[in-house]
Amino acid sequence: MTKQPEANTDSSVQHDSGAERWLFAEAKKHRVLLLTIIGLASGVGLFALLQAHFLAAACQRVVIQGEGVAAITPLAAILIALAAGRSLFTYVMEKKSAAAAARVKQAVRSKLYRKIQNLGPAGLAGYESGALIETVTKGVDELEPYFTRFLPQVALAAILPLMFLIVIVPSEWRSSMVLVLSAPFIPLFMILIGRGSESVHRRLWSRLSRMAGHLLDLVQGLPDLIIFGAARKEAAVLAQVSDEYRSATMSVLRVAFLSAFALEFFATVGTAVVAVIIGFRLLWGVLTLQEGLFVLLMAPEFYLPLRNLGLSYHARMQGITAAERIAPLLAKPISAGFTGTLPAPKGPPGVIFEGVYFSYGGTRGGVSGVNLTLQPGSITALVGGSGAGKTTLARLLVGLTRPEAGRILINGQDLTTFAPDSWHARLAWVPQAPFFTSGTVRENLLLGRPNADEQQINAALEAAAADQFIAHLPHGLDTVLGDRGAGLSGGELKRLALARAYICHATLVVLDEPTAGLDPESEKLVCESLERLAQGRTVLIISHREQTLSHVEAVAEMIDGRIERVVSTADYLTFREAAS
Repeated sequence: MTKQPEANTDSSVQHDSGAERWLFAEAKKHRVLLLTIIGLASGVGLFALLQAHFLAAACQRVVIQGEGVAAITPLAAILIALAAGRSLFTYVMEKKSAAAAARVKQAVRSKLYRKIQNLGPAGLAGYESGALIETVTKGVDELEPYFTRFLPQVALAAILPLMFLIVIVPSEWRSSMVLVLSAPFIPLFMILIGRGSESVHRRLWSRLSRMAGHLLDLVQGLPDLIIFGAARKEAAVLAQVSDEYRSATMSVLRVAFLSAFALEFFATVGTAVVAVIIGFRLLWGVLTLQEGLFVLLMAPEFYLPLRNLGLSYHARMQGITAAERIAPLLAKPISAGFTGTLPAPKGPPGVIFEGVYFSYGGTRGGVSGVNLTLQPGSITALVGGSGAGKTTLARLLVGLTRPEAGRILINGQDLTTFAPDSWHARLAWVPQAPFFTSGTVRENLLLGRPNADEQQINAALEAAAADQFIAHLPHGLDTVLGDRGAGLSGGELKRLALARAYICHATLVVLDEPTAGLDPESEKLVCESLERLAQGRTVLIISHREQTLSHVEAVAEMIDGRIERVVSTADYLTFREAAS
């Protein structure tokens, strides 16, 4: 019982150091902007020092020397110029900070996007969609304060107090000793409080990811929840998750307020002690008003960089917590993809799976030792129970992932030797839920071939039996669809996806449950479209529907990731009828 917390602590420390190393590496890529911010902030500190000097000099001449307004007019003009310069430097610094934040977020988010794209569905197995979206959006935003506030304040906390001490010591070394002795308490308590807030920040991020994932599931499953009368129950669960996130957020705020109180306390006490020392020194007549006032004005400025560092320390924890999610995702190895440069074959290809193996880290749905041949120009159906590995085999064929063992031959040539763009140009992939984005029907239709002309578009729509429903749309091909193709029925979307496959001039077509969930009339239209699509192409169809299977030449049955048998369509339908 006593060893477990120690192990967790060590792991946490190692995780922190790894995340912060990644953050420093990212900061080096933007060091010019960060150094510019530090330089501008140092300039603001220099303006503050000069303002204190000239203000103290003006008070000395008015109060002690009894000079009039005319005598201090030049000093007033200098003070106004210094205030304007300080404001200008502060404005430029904020602009540069905003630019640095935008550049950092753009760079990290672009790398995350490319990484997710390269990992593909197989590489992201085990990642929840909600948590992944939260990492790319909110997680990247959490990095901004670390780069634009915490890192510059670390440099300023090391530069400005030292610069101020060099000027203060000759005027009043006793007050300088107070500043030197009290200053370490601010970063000390900052670190202690920051260490205590690590678990709070992690808990906040965990609750946020959970809430985002839960909300995404609710939105996706809202029709089912309404039909089964479970919407109110799930709304109550979401309210509970939201309340947990609120509690975690308040815990972070409590720590932040505690940190601010501790830092303000030591800065205030230090300034008060300096004021007492200066007061006695002025009373004894061993210190001039100009010297005393200058030191008193500089005392808050001395503590300011340290206080800002303490106040921005929670930005460090936010950045580390976000980096703990981002860095491992960016470091995740990508399985080797296509490495060749050969052009893909132009005619209907022959496909051979030789001992193909692929797994999802022990989860269901992989394939093991698959041997299967697809003859050129043939139509083959792939059948099997849920989790048998059918979709995985299809993804391997279209190149969304690469086999861990074995190989896939195209006309006798290893698939990985082909140039990716050349291979993708020769195939069409129609998944069970085809992708449609918010946009016009034309934009969705021309997703794979944006330069197709009207004659090619009309031919594809006619071949897919989609021309009739397109003609009845309010604006034809220019009709705007909603998210996921909202505005068209399931059968219409399937036919539009087939038209998209037609227009690509693919020689290999892979379809995953093209008639699933369709009514008999829509299924008949889709099957007729499949017959036309199969002409002059090699086709692999994942389906269990008898009407769909009646249009194929051979059936390959998968069980537990292996090809159990490959038989003719008639033999398979007879076997299935006998088994039922």
